[in-house]
Amino acid sequence: MQILKLNNVKKSEGVIYYRRQYTAEAEIELPNCIEKIPVSFIIETGPLGDKQFELEFDPRLINYPLVPVKKALKEYILNIDQMGALPL
Repeated sequence: MQILKLNNVKKSEGVIYYRRQYTAEAEIELPNCIEKIPVSFIIETGPLGDKQFELEFDPRLINYPLVPVKKALKEYILNIDQMGALPL
């Protein structure tokens, strides 16, 4: 299982500047197919610079164990955020 990319990443406008909300379509390579699932996630920066992360998607859309998918998506999203590739 591998996360290939995030498509159509859109930032939702929010009032709180340290809390960023996004929606996107995740392209995930599974052992026998490639799935595209809609996801929404929130990245919140704490007062000491630490990042809190929340991820939501419909588990019925994917036929694979959820824990590895959530872990891989979290790592992928936080890496592209660290590189500055998410919309501000």
